[in-house]
Amino acid sequence: MRRLLDYLFKFSAVLAAAFLVIIALLILAQSLGRLVGIAVHDANELAGFSLAAGTFLALGPALRAGTHIRVMIVLSHLKGRVRRTMEAITLLAAIYLAGYFAWWMAVLAEESFSYGDTSPGVLAFPLWIPQTAMAFGLVVFTIALLEAFVDLLAGREPAFVGGEANDLNE
Repeated sequence: MRRLLDYLFKFSAVLAAAFLVIIALLILAQSLGRLVGIAVHDANELAGFSLAAGTFLALGPALRAGTHIRVMIVLSHLKGRVRRTMEAITLLAAIYLAGYFAWWMAVLAEESFSYGDTSPGVLAFPLWIPQTAMAFGLVVFTIALLEAFVDLLAGREPAFVGGEANDLNE
C-alpha cells in the first residue's frame, strides 16, 4: 500500500511541476510575442488556471514532505499521550475539511462539465479542466492526511514530522 501511495504522491508532484512549466512557457510566449508583435491571447488567464491546478496538486506531496507550515506553539509544549491526542484531533479536523472541499470541488467540476462552462476570455477555455485538477489535488491532500492519521494511530510518526525536523535543524 505504501508503494501505491508513493506513486500517487509522485504523480501529483509531477503534474504540479508540469503546470509550473506551463506557466513559465506562457509567460515566455507572451514576452517573446510582444517583441515580435504577436498577441498571445488569454495567456494570463491560462497561467492563472495553471497556478491554481499546480498549487492544489502540490498540497499532498508537500504535506508528506513536511514542507507545510504548521503552527507548533501549542504542540511544542505537549508531550506523550496528550500531544498524540492533539495531533489526532487536528488531523481528524483537517481530514474532514479537506474531504469536504474535495467533494464540493469535484461537484463544481462535474457541473461545469455538464453545463459546458467556459472562461470569459477569447479562447473560451473549459473550466472543468482546472477544476478537475484542483479536485484531484484536494483528494490527494485528503489521502495524505489520512495516511498521517493512520501512522499516528499505529504508533508511527507521520511522514511530515521528518521534514519538519530537518527544517528546524537548518
